[in-house]
This record gives sequence, C-alpha cells and structure tokens, in this order.
Amino acid sequence: MTRFFRLAASCITALMAASAAVADTEIRITHAMSSGAGKEAFDKIVAGFEAANPGVTVKQIVFDDDVYSDTGLITQLQSNEVPDIYFQWAGYPVQRDVEAGYAADLSAAMADSWQAGFIDSAFTAGSGTMVDGKIYMVPISLDITNTIWFNTAIFAENNLTAPTTWEEFIAAIKVLAAAGETPIVTGNNELWPLGNWASHVAARVVSADNFHAAFAQEKSFADAGFLRPLALMQELHEAGAFNKDMQGLGADPAMAAFFQEAAAMHPIGSWLVGSEGDLAVEGFTYSQFDTPVIDPTQAAPKSVIATMTGFVQHAKAAHPAEATSFLKYLTSVEAAVIWAESGAISPVKGVAEKANMSDQMKGVAAMLANADAMVPPPDTTYPVPVAEAYYQAAAYAASGEKSAADALKWLDETVAAMPKP
Repeated sequence: MTRFFRLAASCITALMAASAAVADTEIRITHAMSSGAGKEAFDKIVAGFEAANPGVTVKQIVFDDDVYSDTGLITQLQSNEVPDIYFQWAGYPVQRDVEAGYAADLSAAMADSWQAGFIDSAFTAGSGTMVDGKIYMVPISLDITNTIWFNTAIFAENNLTAPTTWEEFIAAIKVLAAAGETPIVTGNNELWPLGNWASHVAARVVSADNFHAAFAQEKSFADAGFLRPLALMQELHEAGAFNKDMQGLGADPAMAAFFQEAAAMHPIGSWLVGSEGDLAVEGFTYSQFDTPVIDPTQAAPKSVIATMTGFVQHAKAAHPAEATSFLKYLTSVEAAVIWAESGAISPVKGVAEKANMSDQMKGVAAMLANADAMVPPPDTTYPVPVAEAYYQAAAYAASGEKSAADALKWLDETVAAMPKP
C-alpha cells in the first residue's frame, strides 16, 4: 500500500507539474492600442482566445502611438525577451523586419486554409504583407487611401450615376461644371491628397514593373510610361474638374467643403467617414466609387490604393505554435467581426456582410473585396522625396501650371538630381 501511495503521489505531482507548465504558457503581444474602441475590441478578442485555449494567456505590452513608432517597437524587437507577436505597418517596415531577422515566415501556416479566408488582394505584390513571395504579416485592418466620395443629391439633380469608366467620369465632370457645380474639391497644399490619387491613376495605366522601377529610381519616369497618367491629370484640369484654390487649400478644409455641399466629389481616404458627424450639414447624403476603369486591358484594371496594418510573428518567438494559433483566432470571421465593429475595415472574407457597419464603410469593404490588386501609396513604400516629386508633377498637370509633358520633364530632372538608395 505504501508503494501504491508513493506511485499515486508521484503521478499526482507529475500531473500538477504538467498543469503548471501549461498554465505558464504566456504569449507576449506588443502594440499601440492604448485606448478607444480598438482597445476594447482587442481586449474582447484576447479574452475569447484565452477562454478557447485553457492554459494559454496573453500578455499585452502597450505603448502610445508616437512612442511605439519612434522607439517602443524597436526596443522590444532588440530586447532579450522579444514579443511573440507585434503590430506593424505593411510595406517597407515589413521588408525591413525581414531583412533584420525579426519577422517569421508564415507561408507554410497560411498554406492550409488560412490564406483562403482573406480577400484576394491581401497577399499580392503591392499589399506589403509579403517579401519575395513569402507571407510575413497577418493583416487585420485596411485603410483605403483614396476613393471618390460623391454627394448623391447633387448627382441625382444632374441625372448622374457613379461612373464606371474614365470616359463616363470625364463626361460627368463636364455636366457638373456646366451646371455651375465644383465637380471635385481637393486640398493639396501638402501634395499627398492629390498625389495618392494620381499614383493610383498611374498604377492603372503603367505596368507594375515600370511603376516600381520609376519610384525605385531604376528607370526614368518618362521611360516607365508616366506621360499618360500625367496627361490624365491634365485632362481633368481641362474638363474643369477642380476647385481653383486646390494648391493652397488644406486637406481638412477641403473635406469640410465637401460635407458643406460646396462640391460634388472629394477624392480622399476611408477615414472621411469618421468626420461626417462633425462636418456634414443636416440631411447630407453621400456614397463612393473607386477610380473608374481607365484601361480594361491592364493586368489589374480594378485595383485599389490602400495601406494595411496587422501583426507579425517574431522569428524568435518563445511560443511560436501558440502565437500562430492566436493570429488564426484573431483573423477568424467571429473575431474579425468584433474588430470591424470597432471602426476597422477587415481583410477577412465575409466580415462586411456580418458586421454592423455604416453603408459607406460597407461600400468601401465591398470595393476592397472586389479589387484585383492593391497599390501601396508611394510615400509609404519608396523614398519619400521621389514620391513627393511625382506628387508635385501631378499637381502641376492637374492645376494647369504645366502641361503633362513639361511636368514629366521637371519630374525626371528633379529625381535625377537625387541620390539613389
């Protein structure tokens, strides 16, 4: 009996030790969601994961936005106790993390059915989630950096509907201008509001290889075929598209002008929706459409210009299996609905249909779901001076200050004087 009890006690001790070991499995996640609806949603998702995975706990290491992007993240990545998972922006930051050895390759994990649960454009060359064809970032949010918002009442008064081709777009602009309306209001004193849109227009008519080569300073913009997109900007000017104070107006006043019904259209990002309550006149109604198809023969005639954020699993995560399990849970439809209802656009398929979202945000989500490619804003992916030079050239053509040909000549001369990376 004594021997039996000794064996039983040993078994109980072993079981208790095993249980303690399981309970001690803690994954560390660092991010910058310190307050607001996003934090509440993330906390709820974490609680759901812990309930579904007994013995696994999540420790959140949280920084304010500015601290995180400046010093908080890099300090974590270079510490002796690295996070298992960390928040990151798509594009250049992911590429940098891969080169530094921080980011884990998740391609094999995605190969089961995980990747299939995302919209098609989430893992394309321009999405910023991949490096050399391998997946390193799990996207959770999308920000459209340009769509064309339009006043539905003004369109109806002029018997217009959302255009689907560039020719229809130009025709609608001419109808609005003839009716005394300002067709498009843009505040471009910082260059990026029109610049982002002009970059998307360029991506619709220039091949992906040439687009990259020009902004990466591997080929001149002229040789890459950028005369055509600048000519399209000039065509908008000649059709009377823009407000005359476009070059001196700020982005926020331009948005306010749109919500005050001073213009029929306003090309800007999906964040416009958050300003409706503060800026829109009573009874204001609006919707959006993506840049109309310019050349249906291009490889991606229905691309979107957007940025993604998400999470990266550290290459030296202490608990890689549990970290991957959390990322899968985070991007399940159920968790993604919670996340979307906090104000985010989710790249997970089916979320827009299930989440409680405004009509405008549902429209943006549908546009993303139907996109055939994702174009990154040049100033988040390439050398900023090069991106801003193109933005300035586009502004010259759109404002009528220079012809498309002269704007292109100025652009190539300006970029040629810059140091190459």
